Formats: sequence, C-alpha cells, structure tokens
Amino acid sequence: MNDNLFHIAFYCATILVGLTAIIYTNLQKRTDRRQNRIFLFMNYVVLFNAITCLCSEFIELYRHFFLRGDGLIMLFQYVYFLVHTPIAAIFLYYVLTVTGSIRNKSVFSKILYLIPLCLTEFLVLTNPVTHFVYYYSEGMQFNRSWGEIIIYLVSIAYTVFAFICLMLSWNALTRRRRWAIVYFFILTIIGVVVQFLDISIKSELFAESIALIGLMLAVENEDDRLDAETDFYNRNALKMDVESLLTKKNVFYIVCVKITNIDSVRRITGLSNADEIIQEVAVFLKTLLPRYYIYHTDPNTMLLLVKEDDFINSELEALTMAEDIDCRFKSEWTVHGVQMKLSAVTIVASIPMHIHTLADLMYMIDTPVPKNIDRTILRNGDLKFLTRRAEVEAAITEGLKKGNFEVYYQPTYCSDGVTLHGAEALIRLHDPELGDLFPDEFIPIAEQTGYIDDIDDYVLNEVCAFLQSGEPTRLGMECINVNLSVVQCMQDKFVERIREIVDSYGISKSLINFEITESVSASDYELLSKVITDLKENGFQFSMDDYGTGYSNMHSLFSLSFDIVKIDKSILWDAENSELGEIILESCIHMIKQMKRKILVEGVETKKHVEKLKKLGVDYYQGYFFSKPITKTELLSYCTSR
Repeated sequence: MNDNLFHIAFYCATILVGLTAIIYTNLQKRTDRRQNRIFLFMNYVVLFNAITCLCSEFIELYRHFFLRGDGLIMLFQYVYFLVHTPIAAIFLYYVLTVTGSIRNKSVFSKILYLIPLCLTEFLVLTNPVTHFVYYYSEGMQFNRSWGEIIIYLVSIAYTVFAFICLMLSWNALTRRRRWAIVYFFILTIIGVVVQFLDISIKSELFAESIALIGLMLAVENEDDRLDAETDFYNRNALKMDVESLLTKKNVFYIVCVKITNIDSVRRITGLSNADEIIQEVAVFLKTLLPRYYIYHTDPNTMLLLVKEDDFINSELEALTMAEDIDCRFKSEWTVHGVQMKLSAVTIVASIPMHIHTLADLMYMIDTPVPKNIDRTILRNGDLKFLTRRAEVEAAITEGLKKGNFEVYYQPTYCSDGVTLHGAEALIRLHDPELGDLFPDEFIPIAEQTGYIDDIDDYVLNEVCAFLQSGEPTRLGMECINVNLSVVQCMQDKFVERIREIVDSYGISKSLINFEITESVSASDYELLSKVITDLKENGFQFSMDDYGTGYSNMHSLFSLSFDIVKIDKSILWDAENSELGEIILESCIHMIKQMKRKILVEGVETKKHVEKLKKLGVDYYQGYFFSKPITKTELLSYCTSR
C-alpha cells in the first residue's frame, strides 16, 4: 500500500504541474504557432498518462471495490504505452520547429523519422496478443519484455537526435532557449533512467512535466519579445528571428510599412499616443499574415516577414501584400470613432537579394524615406536610398577623421537692412566621393548613429575660435547663432560640457545664440526647458528656429524661454502668393511681438521682402538678398566690403 500511495503522490503532482502549464499557456493566448500547439500536445500527453496511471494505482489500492479491477489495470497500462511511446518523437518535432530546422527537411527525411515511431507503436498495438512489450504474470505482477527495451532505445535515439539538432542550431537560438531545451533533455533522461532502473520509482512523467514547465517559462513565454503597449512582436524579437533565419540561410521577403504622418495625425486628432493608431493598422495587417509574422519595430513602423517555405511564390505574395496595404492606406482609418487619413510608404525587399545582414535590415528600418520619392511602394531600384544612406554615414565617419567638415556663415541684418546683426553657423561636409553634403541629409543620419555629438562640438569649437579672434566683434556682430540638436540637449551633463567648451576660449557667452528647431523641441518640454533656463542663466541666448513649420509651435513658444523667434521662410513666401498667407505672416509677427520676443525672418530674397518686413516691425533679416551661406574667409571679405 505504501508504494501505491507514493506513486499516487507522484502522479497527482504531475497532474497539477501539467494543468498549470496548459492553463497558463492558454491564458497567455499564445497558441497559434506550430511550436505552441506541439508544446500543448506534449502537456496533454503527459497529463493524460498521469491520469491513466493515477486511475490504475487507485484500482490496485482499492482492488476489492472493483469487480474487473485487473482488466481495468491492464487497459490503463495499454493506453499508457500507446499514448506515451511517441513523446520522444514529439519532442524531436518540437526542437526542429523551435530551431527552424523542420523547414530544411525533405519529405523523404520526415518519413524516415517516422519509421522508428511506427515500429514501436506497432509493438504496443499488438502487445495484447504478442506480449512483446510487457505482460502480467500471476498476481498481476508487471513484467517487461524485449519490446520495451526497443521502445526505450528508440526514445533515446529520438532524444539524442533532438539534442544534435539543437547543437547544430545553437547560434540560431537565444541563450535562454538553448539552455531551457538542454535542461528539458537532461531532466527527462534522468527521470527515464531512474524509472528504468527501478520501476517502483515513478519519476518519468513527473520529470517530463517539470521539464515542460521549464520550456513554458523559457521558450513559450514571450513577454520579452512583445511590445507592452501594442502586444505585437517588438524590435528585439525581429532581430532574434531574422538572425535565426539568416543562420539557416533561409530566403524570405520583408514588407516594411512606414507611416509618415503619424505624429501630426496624433496631434490633430488628440489621441493620447501613437500606439492606438498602430493597433488599428495591425488589426488590418493580421488579415494578410498571421500575428507571429508581424513586428512593431518603432513608433511609426510595422514589418511583415514573408517566408519562402510558407508560400509557393513568396515574392509575388509580398508584392500582393504591399499592394493591399497601399490600397488600404488610401482609405480613411477610424480610431475611437475619429476618422483620419494616414500616409504610408511600403518597402518590399528580399533577404539576401537586397538586404544581406541583420544590420542592413535594421538600417533600412531606421532610415527615413527620402522626401523626393513620389511612390508609395518601394522595391528593387527604389531601394537605392539605402545605399545612399550607407555612403553618407561613411562620409560622416571619414569627415570626422579627416577634417572634411567646414563651418559656413550666413549673415543676419538689423531692421534697417544695413546694419550687421550677426550670422548663423551652418555645417557643410565636403566628401571627395559624394561632393558637398548639406545638413538636411547628413544630420538625421548623424543623430541616429550617434555622431551628432562630435559634429555639434566641432561647430561650437569653430564658432568659439572665430569669436576668440575678435573679428566678429570688430565687424559689429552681436552674436553668432549655433544650431543645437535636441538629441544632444537631452544628454546628461550637457550644460556642463557646453560651458566648459566656451570657457576654454575665454569669450563672452552672450556672443553665442543657440537655435533649436521648433517642430522638434516639443519632444520633451520639461527637460528642454530646464536646459534652456540653465544655459540662459550662464549668459547664452536662445532662438526658436523654423517657427511655423510644426504642429506644436504655440506650446513651444509659451513653454520655452526664447529670446528670438525665427519665422520660417515658407511663411514669408506664402505671404507673397496669397492674401491668406499675408494674414498668417502679419498675425505671427503681431503675436510674437505681444509676447515680447525679438523676431528674425528667414528667406529674405528681395528688396520688396525687406520693405514689407520693415513695415511690420521685424527686428532681424536673413536670406539670399544679403548673402548665401559662405565660408569664414568669404564672410570677413563680404562684411568688410559693405
């Protein structure tokens, strides 16, 4: 009786553990992938076997209550062998699926894998007649036959082969997944060996159930792969999956959807964050492809993986999806009852035809779509902008090493149009291969790659050295404007670094006027406001650049302590073309003056511009009417000759 109770305890524990794994997996709603279904099936097998064994032990313990107890025990034992014998083969199938190796197996090889399983199942099926696997002697004593040894050997062969497949795919798995499967392998082998050596210790099923819990936590659990807000696969998951596919040398297509106006739509509609919009888009994308092939890689980008082994023609399938996506974006979207029009560019690329490495893919995801591209579906030759971005990044790296950067200056003038006020420092990159590169092309790339700090520091040092020479003061300049990247402003100890650079030249801080682009400055008002306040307390001046080009200008103007507001040239030029444009220009100037801010208007190109702005009371002008951006030497010559 004691042995029966001991066995019952083992089986009850196995049932509780198995139920936990099944319930948790279903509650997580991660049951749509093949590996999820195989994992659940293994749990069901172990759970069913534990229940049959538990019933058998109860019948044996209380045999006198059952009229046909011996027959029931033999039936449960038969069902146990029939259901449990394939568990090792199922585990091999699970490993092949998790590692992606199953995709590379031919139909013939898959049939070969099934032959040992079919043999062992045949032995079990015919056992009631042949007794090749086991038999009961007098007193219902269980006895093993040679067939059970065959079953154990086949199970070991399947398990060892699964382990070999794991080793061969080692680099395609994350560290956690590797060791979780190794743990399953070791624990299962221990449980099987112990029960094989001593049949009175029913450790096999319990070891399997514990190992399955380990797999559930380390492999099936995808919390680290999911975006917490949208519940779709995240950037990290994409990296892991693509790296696995590349390791296996799989050919596949990516369909990358970049929503180009999500920030402006969010502001206009008043939605709290972009995730609500992304969720609505993802609902549509799931009609094209299963959830587990969709990734949310950044706030504006969704990516679909189209694998070659899932479709007869993966290229055609990817292009069809791109066309469906493009067609959908031509219609309105509804989020929380609000209708909106979203603009998107869809990129279709093959790996490894167009994209060769994981770095290339992430490069494509992070690269802004050039504004001069007029198509909404990009493929083949349209992807040359990726090559251009790589060339520009290389030019930035070389430029910093070899001194290919140069600071240009564009003069600014006072309201009379004659008196020099100062100049704006503008960076240029002279590359021997690509020629002259302008900031609107290389600055976004520099921000993404981390080179922006070096570039901003270079400009500030050049301006400080120029001011230290005394030439700007001799020419009557009140200050030189230096553009700041908001990315740089958000860094720790930014104010201290700026102060140290300027102090090292021994110049007055009031000679430097920092500019921040209005449409970007709204990203973090609280922190940015503190940075501006700290720098102004140190004596620096601040300007809002490009006023009128963004959607958050009013907020910026009220929240941040600017000395000068630079009205974007588009506002001035629109005033020439329409009565409405003129009203907007006059209203902007009137409002800024009421807020006691100085006004500089960019894009002044004609005498008519100067006269109009003078009547409106503008403080400073900047534009080609006076001078285009020129080198320091040209600036000195220009200002001296006027």
